[in-house]
Amino acid sequence: MRISAKRIRSFSSDERGTTAIVFALCLTMLFFVIGVAIDSARAWKTQSVLQEALDSAALATARAMRLEGLNDAELKERADSFFQSAYTSRTGGKAPVQNLTLTIDRSTTTATLSADVMLPAYLAALMNVKKFDISEVSIARFDAKNVELSMTLDVSGSMAGSKLSDLKAAASDLTEIILDQNNNGAHHRIGLAPYSTSVNAGPYAAISTGVSTGLPCVTERPASNGLKDANPNAGIFGKKANFCPQSAILPLTDDKGVITSHLNGMVANGMTAGHLGIAWGWYIISPDWASIWPSSSTPVAYRDEQTMKAAIIMTDGMFNAAYEPPNGDSIAQAKVLCDGMKAQDIKIFTVGFQAPASVLPLLQYCASSPNEFYDAQDGDALRKSFRQIANQLTSLRLTN
Repeated sequence: MRISAKRIRSFSSDERGTTAIVFALCLTMLFFVIGVAIDSARAWKTQSVLQEALDSAALATARAMRLEGLNDAELKERADSFFQSAYTSRTGGKAPVQNLTLTIDRSTTTATLSADVMLPAYLAALMNVKKFDISEVSIARFDAKNVELSMTLDVSGSMAGSKLSDLKAAASDLTEIILDQNNNGAHHRIGLAPYSTSVNAGPYAAISTGVSTGLPCVTERPASNGLKDANPNAGIFGKKANFCPQSAILPLTDDKGVITSHLNGMVANGMTAGHLGIAWGWYIISPDWASIWPSSSTPVAYRDEQTMKAAIIMTDGMFNAAYEPPNGDSIAQAKVLCDGMKAQDIKIFTVGFQAPASVLPLLQYCASSPNEFYDAQDGDALRKSFRQIANQLTSLRLTN
């Protein structure tokens, strides 16, 4: 049989079979790549769920170590319970955990929780990827510090009505969250510095002003110590206002009932001498005032390793009353006072409550960081802000 040269050339140029083979190979490779991608996505999701479960369990364990005094076996049981609840509910038991290990360090109140997961591969097994080995670690530390907190609260006339009720509820929420932890070994204390036209220094007015008669109204002191936390021995305070808020200042206490009673007794009227409230909020937690306050209210030293000092500054309006012109207006004095507090490592939270835009820059200036500034537009937001502050002051933190 003879085959012409032309016919032979046609065989050599026919690419239809080659194209089919190449297409099949590419399709197979694409299938493998998609399979690996799907299994990799499963592995990534499992890893994310594992990390979140470890985080929540480590936090719960560190909190229990600090506040409940559990022994090692009880802490292990607590960690297992929190981890399984958080992990199994999201994985459905399809990625069983191996080697869940808890390590605790009581000297630093730190819980370290680690776990391994062997996730079988499905489609990726066709490319000889049999499994994904996943390992994660979470380290949670409870900063075992007691809290000394002063609340500088605006009780000026613009706070009358529902706004004052909202403030009382918010401050009560915070008090309960913080002081409830004293039932489990903490030693948190809270003081109050209500302010309006002036500050009612109550039984401490005579010590502060050197005058034992008349209203217990206190205004700022002049001269070099006017904007510092030096105690009255460094210079007496003024009595230049003819109006006092009804509720007096309250030194540090761990008595929830006493704080609640003071909060409930607040009445709104007068102007807004915010710098006076800030100053007395500082004095309440200042060790330089240790000789003034009762022994149960004595603040610890600055930068005490076991204590966090914090202050909340709350207002619904612009600061508009001051009494010592050389010290500057209320806003200028407030800034200097806030600078002085922050220089002593006092964490300052500021809260505007339906406050005008003109006062917000001052609150942002005084806050220790942008995260410590809150702009609450209604009662619910105010209560949420105070609860967040309470949780931040007493919260755990992840260190990894």
